[in-house]
Amino acid sequence: MEIITPIKKEVDRFKLEELITSLYQISEDIESMMRKEFDTEEGLTEDQKMNILIGMMELHKVRCEATFDCMEQLIKQGDLK
Repeated sequence: MEIITPIKKEVDRFKLEELITSLYQISEDIESMMRKEFDTEEGLTEDQKMNILIGMMELHKVRCEATFDCMEQLIKQGDLK
């Protein structure tokens, strides 16, 4: 069985900027959750709240890792000092 490793594409500072901006998505995610909880009659169940929060935490972690990976690659490329 052959293991396929992903090919890292060369990145630039614009990609890093895009990834940094994506880190702020968590604020919009929290706002959406609050809107559903407080601005609707049905609100959210405890299970829904926990599932949403766990999902947001995992997505934020993935976004942070992608941002860090991009920054590391820019340093290796010599584009970030």
